[in-house]
Amino acid sequence: MKQGLNNIPKNVGEKTISDARVLHTLFKTGAFFIILEPVWMLLPFAGFLYGSVMHIGVLSNNPYTSWLVHFVLPIHTLFPLGLILIFAGFSIFLVGAFQIYSAKLLKKGLVKTGIYRKFRHPQYLALTLFGIGILLTWGRFITFIAFFIMMWLYYVLSKSEEKKCFELFGEEFEAYRSKTCFFFPGEKAFFSITDKLPLLNLAKRAGIITSFLAVVSLSIGIGFLIKEIRAEFRTTLPVIEGTLELSNTIRKVKFLMIKGPVLQAAPVEKIRTQYMEKIFAMVTSSSKIKQALNQLNLEEDNTLLVFLTPGSNWYSGAHRDYSRAKVNAYIVNMKTPVHFTGNNFRKFRDNWQITHLIRVKDMSYGRMESGQDPVEGGVTVEEPQGRGGERINFFLSGLKG
Repeated sequence: MKQGLNNIPKNVGEKTISDARVLHTLFKTGAFFIILEPVWMLLPFAGFLYGSVMHIGVLSNNPYTSWLVHFVLPIHTLFPLGLILIFAGFSIFLVGAFQIYSAKLLKKGLVKTGIYRKFRHPQYLALTLFGIGILLTWGRFITFIAFFIMMWLYYVLSKSEEKKCFELFGEEFEAYRSKTCFFFPGEKAFFSITDKLPLLNLAKRAGIITSFLAVVSLSIGIGFLIKEIRAEFRTTLPVIEGTLELSNTIRKVKFLMIKGPVLQAAPVEKIRTQYMEKIFAMVTSSSKIKQALNQLNLEEDNTLLVFLTPGSNWYSGAHRDYSRAKVNAYIVNMKTPVHFTGNNFRKFRDNWQITHLIRVKDMSYGRMESGQDPVEGGVTVEEPQGRGGERINFFLSGLKG
């Protein structure tokens, strides 16, 4: 018997050990990719979120890219609905993830129950709802484009996943596919049209590139169309109106302070209104601001249009005490032969001429309450040099109406 064992070739044992190592490596690699699968799936959504805040400062300072930081939809357009969609998307994603990955771990095969009974890709649907919720609350142009790109990526990924499912489950998956929705009910009529588009009949690589460019172009076109429609129907501005007395040479200058978007996130209307009135009192009472404006020799047909931005401690101070929170003011001095009357914004804007920009840094109501000038930082006067209109367009893009 010993002799028989000695006659076994040595490489048989080595081969067995080698095969075991290969299987172990394959198992670890498979497990690694199963763990990474949710990460791969979330990458387009992560790109969408990153696109929402990507290099905002750099983009806004370049005249060729500044339009990307404008708002296609006004800030917090449908804030409650946006929050509902974000919560619904997050919930659906968790339920779908639990179903699909528990089925994989327990080797249950094709998942056809629960959310998957109606939708083949509920997790992509969930992330889409999440994205729409973000657009309704903070819809910058770059966010708008990133959303369309995310949807395109999920469409490409889902097609690849369905091909793999058909290879694994065959006719069972085809039968399941015929009874369920890809994303939304009634989509078959939509896809029957898109499937006939010429770009989908191109070679695979060329078709992907062409479809990507088409999606980006479509998102930009729709975004500008929405902006044009909003501008066309805008007749008024959410402002606090008043006058500002500067010197003996003129009696008063028309003063319009935009209500928002600095406090658009405040959930209580009363809080927003009270704080805006406090800011109005700060701007009109500041000797630093009046001193800077007196140097401009303003005339009676001038109008001061004031926008607000967060100050140096806004994100920490506003959550504790609004009276201590600091805000910056961006004052645009304009010659306005047509004065704003409340419902003639288009005519008002068509006739204004920007002459100066005044930047006010760090105002706080607490300083005014203690008898100090509300402006803690500096007040600087600048020539517009084309940037005045751009800044106005940016601020107006975030306003409702």
